[in-house]
Amino acid sequence: MSSHFLHDLLNPKSIAFYGANNSYEKMGSMLFMRIITSGFEGNIYPIHLELDNVLGLKAYRKIADVPEVPDLVVLVIPSKVILQIFKECAEEGVKYLVIVSGGFREIVGERKNTLTEEIVEIADEYGIRFIGPNCLGVYNGWLDPDGQKSFNMMINDQIKRGKFSLVSHSGTVSSQLFRDPENTDLKLGKTLSIGNEANIDLVDFLEYFKDDNETEVIGLYIEEIKRAKKFIELAKEITPKKPIIAMYGGGSGAGNRAVRSHTGSMAGNTKLFDAMISETGIIQTHYVEEFLDIISILSKPNVVYPKGNRLGILTTFGGPGALIANNADRKGLAVPELSESLQQKFKKFLPPTANCSNPVDVTFDTNVLNFYIKYPKMLMKSGEIDAIIIIGVAGFFYDIQRFQQHEISNHIDFREDFAEQLNNLEKILITPTIKNSQQFSIPVIYINTQSFASTWSNKVREEGGIVFKFWDRPVKALAKICKYAEYRRTHS
Repeated sequence: MSSHFLHDLLNPKSIAFYGANNSYEKMGSMLFMRIITSGFEGNIYPIHLELDNVLGLKAYRKIADVPEVPDLVVLVIPSKVILQIFKECAEEGVKYLVIVSGGFREIVGERKNTLTEEIVEIADEYGIRFIGPNCLGVYNGWLDPDGQKSFNMMINDQIKRGKFSLVSHSGTVSSQLFRDPENTDLKLGKTLSIGNEANIDLVDFLEYFKDDNETEVIGLYIEEIKRAKKFIELAKEITPKKPIIAMYGGGSGAGNRAVRSHTGSMAGNTKLFDAMISETGIIQTHYVEEFLDIISILSKPNVVYPKGNRLGILTTFGGPGALIANNADRKGLAVPELSESLQQKFKKFLPPTANCSNPVDVTFDTNVLNFYIKYPKMLMKSGEIDAIIIIGVAGFFYDIQRFQQHEISNHIDFREDFAEQLNNLEKILITPTIKNSQQFSIPVIYINTQSFASTWSNKVREEGGIVFKFWDRPVKALAKICKYAEYRRTHS
């Protein structure tokens, strides 16, 4: 169990909630309903000036009426009453709060807004730590060992639990990136919307995640860094052991204007930010898909880091093989021509039409075991490549089930053990190569042009395989992972 104060904030045993009523249309009610329905089994105390019950739970008029000092208080109330309620919570001994409410320094106007300074002064006086204001709160999927319970204020959809944790200045980024499970193979452990960072900032979360056993990959959406020197020091400590992937919302004129109106942050110059990030080993991207792709790859159990940037391409499609080779070269990956001796080994198994130089184009070879197992292993054992992309991993096997239901089946000689093999194809075709990948420390990425949610894609992923539908995205992600792996090797 972590001794960091954020562990207690993220694992409360009791919660008091301001701002919920019995109307689902209210933001406070939506957040409150998520807590109730997420499996949280601690005591929950809604506080409301007029209602006796809120969503089936006994309500209290004020924090002093609650029968215990709650571990955490959530505020979703107008900013004009924040100061009063915050002071009342402090006087009752509350130590942790999440302030969802806006109306602080993100408001741009002529009158100086001192509300942030006033609540920070109270927090300092009473030893309070709080997330926000102007945030969406937290999600923690690690309340119990089995992953059946969570503390959830943010996530609308069910998501599998993993060891990826995200900290974001944006509530939308921290809560909405996980709503497309049919196109993203991503599991989530913790996600936090931190808003204006009036009390708890990015550095606090990096300190926590550095030693958090439930976090192996860290994601950041950044609009400003308050303690830059400490941030750099921490990042340099973390990245040789845990990858950090970051998106930056400021830098351009338009981006800086948006950031100021969003959280009131003063974003910096893009070149200065890039220079700072480059010395820390943080993987930076400007694109959400690339952000998610890199995280999906690196958060796989028993992730394999490439030992160099040499890419081997094994394909049943000539055109995509050429596109990958060109794209890889532009992104800084090497696509080396295979040695003559290795090409000769491939030619022993392949038809004369095959190209064995790299890409290895096996378009007219129908030996499935060779394609899935033997050829990838030959590339791994050669010592000539550091990563493999396999294109054309289509689940055509399942078309045969359809053929069996047609009268054409009367003319096809099906093997007696066909059904049994079909039910275990992932064990036969994928598992050996995943084991070889780990043995030789060479990552393998599969391209299946069928739907990401197709039967075969799901089975490949269940065995630990990395699957994409098309080839541009994995090349871009792999190029950045190779660069990070080099940093990791030289700074461990």
